[in-house]
Amino acid sequence: FMECVKTRKQPISDVPSHNAMLNVCHAINIAMRLDRTLTYDPKARQFVDDDQANGFVARDRREGYDIEV
Repeated sequence: FMECVKTRKQPISDVPSHNAMLNVCHAINIAMRLDRTLTYDPKARQFVDDDQANGFVARDRREGYDIEV
């Protein structure tokens, strides 16, 4: 990271690809926690027809730290 700051070159793992890989890791962890096979839609960032699994995708934010969109 520091080398990229100095040289202004792109890092090996850019933000979009790194984020996509982390989403896969989170999906795998949710499937392991529920101990069953899940179908994940990466474009929608949701599990297909599974409210229980989608409940693990995000959580309520603490009061005072809300992000308004």
